[in-house]
Amino acid sequence: MTKRIPKLSAPEEVHQKIKSELLTDFCEVYIPMAPDVYTYGVPAGYRLTRGDVVWVQFATRKKPALAVVSKVHQDRPKFDVRPAYPHQSGYRFSERYMEMLEWTARYYISTPMKALFVFWPSDFEKYLDALAFTKGEASPSHEPQGSPATPSAGSHPATPPNAQALTLEQTNAFNTLCEELNKTGFRGVLLHGVTGSGKTRVYQELALEALKQNKKVLILVPEIGLTPQTRKRFEDFLQVPIVVLHSALSAPKKREGYVSILKGDAQVVLGTRSAILAPFDFDLVILDEEHDTSFKQQDPAPRYHTREMAFHLAYKYGALVVLGSATPCLETFYNAQAKNLKIVTLKERATQAPLPKVQIVDMGKMRQQKGILLSPTLREALTDCIEKGDQAIILMNRRGFSKMRVCTECGETLYCKHCHIPLVYHKQYRSLMCHYCAALYPVNTPCSACGAETYEFVGGAIEMLEDEIKEWIPNAKVIRMDRDTTQNVGASEKILDAFRNREYNILIGTQMVAKGHDFPGVQLVGVVGADSGLGIPDFRSTERLFQLLSQTAGRAGRAGGEGQVLIQTLKPSEPIMQFAVNHDYNGFANKEMEDRRAAFYPPFCKLVEISCGSRDEDLLRHTVERLEALLRANKNLMVLGPVDAFVPVVQNVHWAKLYIKTQDLAPVRKVLYPIINAPKPWVQNIEIKVEIE
Repeated sequence: MTKRIPKLSAPEEVHQKIKSELLTDFCEVYIPMAPDVYTYGVPAGYRLTRGDVVWVQFATRKKPALAVVSKVHQDRPKFDVRPAYPHQSGYRFSERYMEMLEWTARYYISTPMKALFVFWPSDFEKYLDALAFTKGEASPSHEPQGSPATPSAGSHPATPPNAQALTLEQTNAFNTLCEELNKTGFRGVLLHGVTGSGKTRVYQELALEALKQNKKVLILVPEIGLTPQTRKRFEDFLQVPIVVLHSALSAPKKREGYVSILKGDAQVVLGTRSAILAPFDFDLVILDEEHDTSFKQQDPAPRYHTREMAFHLAYKYGALVVLGSATPCLETFYNAQAKNLKIVTLKERATQAPLPKVQIVDMGKMRQQKGILLSPTLREALTDCIEKGDQAIILMNRRGFSKMRVCTECGETLYCKHCHIPLVYHKQYRSLMCHYCAALYPVNTPCSACGAETYEFVGGAIEMLEDEIKEWIPNAKVIRMDRDTTQNVGASEKILDAFRNREYNILIGTQMVAKGHDFPGVQLVGVVGADSGLGIPDFRSTERLFQLLSQTAGRAGRAGGEGQVLIQTLKPSEPIMQFAVNHDYNGFANKEMEDRRAAFYPPFCKLVEISCGSRDEDLLRHTVERLEALLRANKNLMVLGPVDAFVPVVQNVHWAKLYIKTQDLAPVRKVLYPIINAPKPWVQNIEIKVEIE
């Protein structure tokens, strides 16, 4: 039975103000989400250092807060101060952690206080309680816990028994990576390997070599659903416990993992995006599927990118960064071409199986019944696949049953009352749903334009596809994986395990199913509505669609046999379709790079997106124009906009955007920092968000 960990409280004296002339030492502290850096007194008899976690009483808050010391000094303030007391755990963050916190805030035009709110997990206070509890049992010395622990001699794992032999390509890749591991300073490598080329096997060998040298390893994956498969592979191979960090873990598991990092015990950490924020001083970091958009933080600020943070830490403190992908993001590919990163290529699948044959199905020429999503070609291929005892994956990147509800009287599409977005019919909820605010509406909601209650559904989505497959394909055992079926903790893992164990023979899903999963039984992959990603006003939309098609296709035929991929599209002549058919990443990247260079988009510039939101549309327009004028005053900045956001209203808030293209972020920071981070809002009732692409 798990021991109950007592909750620790701040000393009562934390509330009392002290005359500053009675003290000799003072400290500046970062308090999560505080508007500024604040000065506190160091009580007599205590010694504090930068990085110490302390209790403070902040303003009129009812409860004392945890903070981290940014600076200790003897400059006596001219006002009375409250004391800062060290947390009972005695925990101190390393200088590396403190510098990363401050760099992240500076680079992403935020503050250390906002950054700390993102860096610290929500249960951080409980983790410190647990740390103090375990220290109380073991009675260790009061030493900083944030610095790397050195494993005892001989503690590294032995080579695992019966390890599969590496291919020649894998051996060459491993040898190159080992050379980089043994160097000092920053080292960055792009491991560009086709789907199924055995990149994970190379990671395993490299991690094992790192552990033999008493180095610490951080492994990052884009999706929570990938962590069970990845953890098992690495634990079986390395024969050491692996700490897992992600938001879907149970509270005891989260606490156990994080405390092992705080104590300095962890050797290998596996996690999703936020694991880069843990106080874990890695020597090797692996970003698998590095192209994935999940590595970018959206809200709250600072909106960091995991790859950029890994690069910064490696540059500053010396580490090897390995970026792995079959479809690297263009910024990474550009850096490899510019020799900023070393590139290692795996051109063949580890099983020697050929890449799957990709066929385009032109839905414009396909004669079939209205409302049917599967083409006869895909339907027949699915039937044959199931009859042979194989498995199939079908991707449709659209949630719900039908993508919109249209009035049969006036033809008006029914929109959410709070967001400017069509409502989607979800059969699972027997309701219409807004995909931006999650509001549910009765299916028979009267038309907002004419009041009629008669309607029809237009455009199929994944729930309709599920019903269609069950109706048309004999012996189909279908399981669906999308946001609606994976809401509960552990749901993704259950779905993937059930499919891997062949309880189901068809997995249908949104983009979740394309991300790095290894299913030996899959011989057929179908993509329905492949062109749905085109036409979005985003300079990366073409890149993301190519990655999605390529990654999904890569699930087929991995264990051998003739893998087959069918892509249904209304736009077969689009160049992206031809690149996907031929598995031609280089051709796609070079064409897209030419277009980016001509339009001056990343990687040829830094792109800053500024989003302004308000319930008051007139106030929003006035504020955006004022901000635009400030930015245009600097002639070195290329300012685009303002324009309405792609979805201009979300939860009754109107959104407009400005874009800045520049080679130098310094003038952007100079203008935006005081606007974004002022203690009081720049304009009342206006929210401003900044993203650096």
